Amino acid sequence: MRITRCVVTLVVAAVAALPIGAAIKAMNLSEVMSITDDVVVGKIISKETVSFDHPWPDAIYTKLTIKGESLRSGKAIVKEVVFHGSQDPSDNYIVSEMPELKDTRIGGQIMVLSSSTKELGGRNLVYSLAGAYRIESGFGEPVVIGKGEGFAFSVNTKLSDVRASVRSTHETLAKTVKQSLPGQDK
Repeated sequence: MRITRCVVTLVVAAVAALPIGAAIKAMNLSEVMSITDDVVVGKIISKETVSFDHPWPDAIYTKLTIKGESLRSGKAIVKEVVFHGSQDPSDNYIVSEMPELKDTRIGGQIMVLSSSTKELGGRNLVYSLAGAYRIESGFGEPVVIGKGEGFAFSVNTKLSDVRASVRSTHETLAKTVKQSLPGQDK
């Protein structure tokens, strides 16, 4: 009887010690672009805290205004995007998957992947830290700072190479996806 209890206890402890799989899915560039509307690269010209009643009343979001270019259409653009959470200490509202402070400073260069979201009145949502990439100068040219394995850009990549990858992926998606994609000529 005592041995049976020990065995059962060890089996329960072993099962409890097994790692539980994360709910976050690793996505390559094609997968991310297939669920987002646009890829914008540019300079952050303003940043403010706003609130929406999604996913609960008075949820806090950060709104960035970016002046730059749509990498899908190739056109100049001024775009407002939001992400859930705030980096303002007075808001006391941090979300673990929001972009990092160093990625979203006013005056900084950024690349964002966003989608128009009906729950937020059609605003362009950056879903998580996977949708915002800081751009820094490296070796005399702009570099998109990679975020590690499982992200669309896992390693630091020249902006010129990112532009080519996004455009190529956009063209491939336009051929294989039945729906119209942003920047797709009709």
